[in-house]
Amino acid sequence: MKKYGIRVVSGILVFLFFKLTTESHWTDFFVWPLTTFIYLIYTVVVFLLIWEVATYSIKHFKNRESFQSNRGFFRVFFKAAFSMLPFVILFSYIFEFYIEPACCTIDPDACHQMNGDNDPISEFWVHSAQGFVFSLLIISSDTINLYIKYAINTAREKELIQKELIAAKFEGLKNQVNPHFLFNSFSVLTSLIEKDSDKAAKFVSKLSDMYRYILENDEHDVVTIEKELRFLEDYQFLLKMRHQEGIVIENEIKLADNDVMVPPMSLQILVENAVKHNAFSPSEPLHILLYTEGDQFIVVENQKKPKKELVKSTGIGLKNLSKRLLLSIKKGLEITENSKEFRVKLPI
Repeated sequence: MKKYGIRVVSGILVFLFFKLTTESHWTDFFVWPLTTFIYLIYTVVVFLLIWEVATYSIKHFKNRESFQSNRGFFRVFFKAAFSMLPFVILFSYIFEFYIEPACCTIDPDACHQMNGDNDPISEFWVHSAQGFVFSLLIISSDTINLYIKYAINTAREKELIQKELIAAKFEGLKNQVNPHFLFNSFSVLTSLIEKDSDKAAKFVSKLSDMYRYILENDEHDVVTIEKELRFLEDYQFLLKMRHQEGIVIENEIKLADNDVMVPPMSLQILVENAVKHNAFSPSEPLHILLYTEGDQFIVVENQKKPKKELVKSTGIGLKNLSKRLLLSIKKGLEITENSKEFRVKLPI
């Protein structure tokens, strides 16, 4: 109701503006015969209709991308403006050839004082031009108002996304760099130092490369697939040293573009998830397959071999990764499973 109240007041002010500019003397401004009230009512009604059509036109032509550039902003403005033109012409025609003749019949003297000997066709085009100017003002007001609201909402969304992304990356880092991983790695390292000093040195090198990658990319939303695959190779080496032939990882990822972007540590999280929740041994190894599905997904697939002692799963790793994907590229993980296989599709 407040919205329409403002529009009614605006319509009255527009009428008073026209009356003020068309009256020959100031004293005539305060003379209000019956025809003046008819003109006032028609002006307010037309003003409300034009404003409603303008608002509908802007809503019809705008979308989320419209205000992301000046070109999109002006495109909405001009489309709405041209859609208003037929209505302005129609209302001017009704006024000039129906409303005004009817008022002249009611009060010929007032009509003659107002119009004199003006040509109806000329008056029609003048009223159309005036109406179109006011339509442009209405459209400008509405589009600028929408632009401001969009800018404010976008700023709020970016701030919220940034906060959630920081929280998600912190949780991801906290879950991946955990004491269990370090403890197991140092246990393997201790064993290697006693048996094979060369392998121990290589193990330390790969472990340091992994943590350097983690520290260097914890502030990044995405990294190239080339970097992520190198990181995965280091992780595979550590798994190989620890589990020997118990885990077989087949990497069949083939991409034409090595600059494809993925969240850091995403492939390692998916491989670690398979290792964590399945039983394996050198005699019955766990097979993990990585491959691409077109240019849209990287798929990590593994056999389901539930451990006899079930590991309590919180699902934090996959949930966290999916949340990071949603925040950065608006797509989450796609997970499918049956009694034999577990498959995760990582969008790229």
